[in-house]
Amino acid sequence: MGRMPIKIKKAIERGDLIPYEKIFASYPKERQQRILEGARYLKAAMEVRRLRRKSKLSQAQLARKMHVKREFLSRIESGKQNITLETLYRIAEAVGKEFKFSFK
Repeated sequence: MGRMPIKIKKAIERGDLIPYEKIFASYPKERQQRILEGARYLKAAMEVRRLRRKSKLSQAQLARKMHVKREFLSRIESGKQNITLETLYRIAEAVGKEFKFSFK
């Protein structure tokens, strides 16, 4: 179960809570894949939002610098828009950063 608060461990042991892993494993593979895909989009969304805020830009300001609509950036930041490499490079350029990626 990894590191988790003692209260949560005890609740699981009593049967009051079901561990996420057990619930996730009970889903069909297709649903598991959709959940994992959504999680990847949300992770990227949070990173884009963090970078924009750190750069002290509003969505509208960043969108103008990228030459895209604010709504497009909003969909990215909400995890509803798949982000292409080109978009990541444009975001980086708009905030004066270099985009790098690596496989780990």
